[in-house]
Amino acid sequence: MNSNQSVVAMKVLLVEDYPPIRERLCDLVRTIPGAQIVAEADEASAAVAAIEASNPDAVIVDLQLKGGTSGLTILKWLRAQRPGIPVIVLSNSAYAQMRKVCMDLGARLFLDKASEFAQLRGALLELADRFPPSSSLS
Repeated sequence: MNSNQSVVAMKVLLVEDYPPIRERLCDLVRTIPGAQIVAEADEASAAVAAIEASNPDAVIVDLQLKGGTSGLTILKWLRAQRPGIPVIVLSNSAYAQMRKVCMDLGARLFLDKASEFAQLRGALLELADRFPPSSSLS
């Protein structure tokens, strides 16, 4: 392995339909050592296809998606099909009942886009610690 190559330790999938927020999320993930965006989606069926294709280690999902689709669909699918993948919900629908629904569906964390976005980096750093780079040096 070339010592100049960075080792991807944590594969992240982003599910966000608003391009400026999606770009901000991409920029944030790039600050996490070893983390890489493996796919992006803007609605539920594309997210499920991306999860199946990329097998991410973590998913960041918004609740209100393109075409009126919902991030809840993704949470339900993940709970049934890939329950081990940590999910962080990042949404403007941050009222107590919605937080509870998301957590009951297996979300690891629920953050309000407006007031809790800054907490996302710490949560991603914590997750990244679970995926240390492999030391496959000969």
